[in-house]
Amino acid sequence: MRYLLYLFIILSNITSCISISDIPVYIALKQYNINFLQDRLTDISNPLSNNYGNWMDINEINDIISPPKEHTNTVLNWINNYNITNVQNYGDSIKFIAGPLIIMSMFNISNNVYNLKNYKIPHYLQHVIEFVEMFSHKIHKNTKINYSNPITQTDDRYFGREPLIELYNIPTYNLQHNVSVGLVEYQNNNGFTNVDINMQQVLNEQAINNITNIVGNNVGIDTETELDVQLVSQAADGVNSWLWQTPYWLYSFAIDFYNKETVPDIISMSWGWAQDSQCDIIDCSNITSQQYVERVNNEYLKIALRGKTIVVSSGDAGAPGRTNEGCDSSRPINPTFPASSPYVVSVGATYVDNDRSTCNYTSPLCLNDGCITSTNEKSIQFSSVGWTAGGGFDKYQTKTPWWQSIAVKSYINSGVILPNQTNYNKNGRVYPDVSAIGHSCPTVIDNQLMGVDGTSCSSPIMAGLLSIINNYMWMYHKIKIGFVNPLLYYIHQHCPDCFQDVKEGYNWCTEEMCCDDPTNYGFNATIGYDPVSGLGTLNVNNILQFIENVLQKGS
Repeated sequence: MRYLLYLFIILSNITSCISISDIPVYIALKQYNINFLQDRLTDISNPLSNNYGNWMDINEINDIISPPKEHTNTVLNWINNYNITNVQNYGDSIKFIAGPLIIMSMFNISNNVYNLKNYKIPHYLQHVIEFVEMFSHKIHKNTKINYSNPITQTDDRYFGREPLIELYNIPTYNLQHNVSVGLVEYQNNNGFTNVDINMQQVLNEQAINNITNIVGNNVGIDTETELDVQLVSQAADGVNSWLWQTPYWLYSFAIDFYNKETVPDIISMSWGWAQDSQCDIIDCSNITSQQYVERVNNEYLKIALRGKTIVVSSGDAGAPGRTNEGCDSSRPINPTFPASSPYVVSVGATYVDNDRSTCNYTSPLCLNDGCITSTNEKSIQFSSVGWTAGGGFDKYQTKTPWWQSIAVKSYINSGVILPNQTNYNKNGRVYPDVSAIGHSCPTVIDNQLMGVDGTSCSSPIMAGLLSIINNYMWMYHKIKIGFVNPLLYYIHQHCPDCFQDVKEGYNWCTEEMCCDDPTNYGFNATIGYDPVSGLGTLNVNNILQFIENVLQKGS
């Protein structure tokens, strides 16, 4: 999937999902004690802490972060004045469903019922309500189907389950539904069929494992959705998979996910947009893109405190990003969100060269259609595959997260050529964290096998690999990995054999071109951590052995 293609400034057509008379409205109330929750997450996600893995429950988090009840009651009374009965009070947010005419009256909206924007919060509620999310502008995603490129040495054969096992040294047992992974699709993206998943599983010699947990609609067939659900299955045989379909954008999904009692352990999201352009998607009548990013980060913080893992693709348009495909010098580097969130595992992408070797593969996919054989991964490069994996430094953070500070400092001091400091925030959160194959990923779409590219492939693969680690931690130590970044960076620092270092690559290109002044439009890969491939790719069995030998929590 080539991540997110073009932003058409049109209103998202969601009427196929809900009636125009039934519009969900998400009200973000002002939050309290964020610093306390950040400190709590630092403690319980630190693998050296005695409190490691003691994740919090919803009520405990809400008691800390919610505004005073009198503030919440003021908003609820205002809603009740309009005779709205479908109301959910989540403490620091309120969700209700109402008809468009009522919403227009509540928020003093003067445009038509199909274009509910430029809302106004009543003056006496402005000290309580931060912003409102309703309709969103549609982002159109375009799939990138892989075709052989005879000019390069790139191996265009399939990245099937057999080479995956070899490349990432993963155990081959069936997970038997001990852990769960959710694939998240936004803006009413079309769905998948279990027939396609089953065909992919047969091709990879896997057990048949249907998806039955579906939140939202599963309508039609979409390459993005098919890729997501099939690649997580390929990486984690037997994992309990969910599809979570939402008609809206990041904040509303985070609210629905966080406040649902039973949710997947790990979620994978292959969506995103520039940090500073979130207002191109949602109606920023009352906030800026930066404020929206900060609030969504707070919601991800709450999800992390619940012990849930968020995995996000780093993007397919390099460091310039989707909003600068043409290498405009006025904004050369544009970090993507939510890939740059400090509370997610951000995933870059790799490929391998064709080394002309052979392997004793037995799966129908590799025997009949051909699979990659090399184990020498390189970060996705425009010259080799026609697109560029995303990465860089986030715009808004004032301090590099504690769990990656050593790795980032090592990169900055490595002698690698860096962009002009005016083009990036050297104190920000750096992404991606890790990488996985993102080229020629075998996907069955409407009974047809094809290779699909993108970090939309590497993200569900990483979610699957992390579910194997999660399964081990739960089976032997009764701990869910939850916010796993501190653990990953700690392991990288102390176990050189737990990751494969990806030393080759760059991200100063987009999906359309390479920028003329490369070092000011992105970053180089190098030995160790870098904002191109992160820590590298996982050696799963070595990671499990390290956890057993060194951490031994609860044994």
